[in-house]
This record gives sequence, structure tokens and C-alpha cells, in this order.
Amino acid sequence: MSTLETAQPPAINFSPLLRRYTLEEFWGLPEPEGRAHYDLIGGYLFMVPPPDPPHGDIDSRLTDSLVLFLAAHGRPGVVYHPREAIWIDGTYLEPDMMYVSHELRARMTGRRTSADIVFEYLSVSTANYDRTTKADTYLALGVRELWLADPEHVSIEVRHAALRDGSPVWERLIYTIGELAQSQVLSGWRVSVDELFAGLV
Repeated sequence: MSTLETAQPPAINFSPLLRRYTLEEFWGLPEPEGRAHYDLIGGYLFMVPPPDPPHGDIDSRLTDSLVLFLAAHGRPGVVYHPREAIWIDGTYLEPDMMYVSHELRARMTGRRTSADIVFEYLSVSTANYDRTTKADTYLALGVRELWLADPEHVSIEVRHAALRDGSPVWERLIYTIGELAQSQVLSGWRVSVDELFAGLV
């Protein structure tokens, strides 16, 4: 004789046709298996796979470069890593790394609603999402600059927020082997593409 199970965990719905989540509901979800995590964008749930190598090495090298630059220039801001997030009502994103200036931090009260620079390290499983849905959400949240480190193509794509016909858009510069990626937000900070990916690809 079959029995009806009544003590099941609540179903997690990814389709916006079935469910939109509040922040409180999102925070109450169980952690996904296998080191994945969830993003929330406009109440819609996205499953983000765990990072692939050389994610950690890229993060370490970019962090070292950025922190050294900030230290040499009076530490004008703070560097954050997951599980630090950018969030507003209905949206919660964890960048691979972000820089928040003291000026921006002072304008935000109670929650981190934006960042000056966001960094994402692309992998085969996340590249399309990071380049499109996640990148455009950062743009909508007022992020001024986005760095996409791409080990597959040995490149750094730096996007800068701009206005076109009154709407925010990304302007893109792609730096490849032999070039130095440059920040507009942190004038003078440069990263060698060769040094970032040396021995990793």
C-alpha cells in the first residue's frame, strides 16, 4: 500500500511562470548541492554552477594587484569577495570580486546596492550568463565598471557604463595577449593579460 509523504521540503521553482521570490524567501532556501549557489534577479531564481579552475588563481592574482594599487594610493575603498553581495528588493548577486569606494559606501545605507567595479571570472559553465543576464543586471544596479577575465580566450574584457539615448549601456574594451587592461574608475591601475594567465592556460 502506498503512502502520501507530507514532510517534504518545499519545491524550488526556477520558472518565472511558477514563482517569483522575495528576498526573505530567497534567503530561506536550502543551499544547493555540489558547491553551486543561487542568484536572484527581479524575483527570478538562477542556479549558478560552482567555479572551474583556474578561477581561484585568477582571483588571487587580481586581488593582489588591486590591493597593492589601493594601498599605494591611500586605500580609497574596499575589496569584497563572496559571500558579500549586491542586493536590492528582489535581487541578490554575489560577484567573484568587487571594489567599493569610500564615497559610494557612504551613499549606501543599510545594504550594498551597487559597486564601483565588479569582477567575474568566466568558465565554460557560466560565461554566457556572466556576459549577458548578470552583466546587464550589474548595469541596471549602477555598477560603473565590469571586468570579465576569460581564461579560454586569454583576455580581459573591461566594460564601462555609459548612457545612449537616455538608457544605460556597456561600452566594451577587450585586452588580449601582450596588452595591459586598464581601469577608468581607478585611473592608473593596469593588469597585464600575460601575467594574469601565465601558467594557467
